[in-house]
Amino acid sequence: MHPRMRARIAAEIQRTLADILEHDVKDPTIREAFPTVAEVVLSTDGSHAKVYVYVPDDVEDREGVLAAFDRDRGFLRSALAARLEMRRVPELAFYLDLTLDRALHLERVFDEEFPPEEEEELDPEEPPTDEA
Repeated sequence: MHPRMRARIAAEIQRTLADILEHDVKDPTIREAFPTVAEVVLSTDGSHAKVYVYVPDDVEDREGVLAAFDRDRGFLRSALAARLEMRRVPELAFYLDLTLDRALHLERVFDEEFPPEEEEELDPEEPPTDEA
């Protein structure tokens, strides 16, 4: 499958899964976690899709949410098949996306090591001066 076609299909799966999670999923574990479909990576032949799901860090049992996704994998694939016009809907595998957590952690570390300096307030009427 051509990489552009794969990217287009992955984006469509991501949008559709997000809509399904928002409107159709009945599993309380998933509904209460407010997950976000961060990324979908399609295999080269299009038969498998890795779905990266972000679950906010205030959710205590992230692994439980991931287990709920695995339990509901068949329902989610069927719901995708009903909405997408594809011959074969890929097998879904769910993974936690920890990218945002890592970024926030790095931001906290940088703020501790290098506290932000207070900036001078500029007068909007006065043109900037070149003090170099």
